[in-house]
Amino acid sequence: MNLQSFILNDINRVGKVWKMNPPNNDIISENDVWVPESALDVLIALLYGKGKTDSFGEPIEGITRLDKLMFLLSKNAYFKEIVNKGYVFEPDNFGPFAPELFDDIEALRYENIIEIISSREPLSISEIAAEEVNVSPEEDADPSDSFTVNEYRLTGEGMQVGALIWNGLSDKQKKAIYDIKKTWQNKSLNSLLHYVYNRYPETTEKSKIKDRYIH
Repeated sequence: MNLQSFILNDINRVGKVWKMNPPNNDIISENDVWVPESALDVLIALLYGKGKTDSFGEPIEGITRLDKLMFLLSKNAYFKEIVNKGYVFEPDNFGPFAPELFDDIEALRYENIIEIISSREPLSISEIAAEEVNVSPEEDADPSDSFTVNEYRLTGEGMQVGALIWNGLSDKQKKAIYDIKKTWQNKSLNSLLHYVYNRYPETTEKSKIKDRYIH
């Protein structure tokens, strides 16, 4: 088949992004692969992989959740070398944080590989403290109130890129993404933060909310 071509572009210090030419064929077969080489590739694979819905392309809600899932992949034996080449997770206000990840997200949005959709979801007050929301809660806010949370998902073009990268992963790498995504998409943000903070306490030294999670 004639695959659409992907032109590699350097955008400042962002790793690698693709600019797509109009495709000649929208169908990606299992024989079409893009061998992952960068943390950005792994980010796209994470967004492409299955999670709690068992469907490819399951979106991830909230920048904090996305950041922490990439952090967990940076600790995974099958991804740590490639992820840590691109993302440097350091202690920050809400635990491990990699500014390069946010650069990649913006670059991929600019290239129409991902889209960010705002939705109103109920969050607990502690989750609000750890999530970037567009509405600031009052001190006496009801924990069941809804706040605007960003949802990160692949576009149609992004799904094609994701399929190519997914096909280039080993079976063990695919299982690692599936296990991490399914486990933590099924749990609350509080549960995810509790796990990260207690499993990797060295990343929480600057956190403003560590007292809520480290026991």
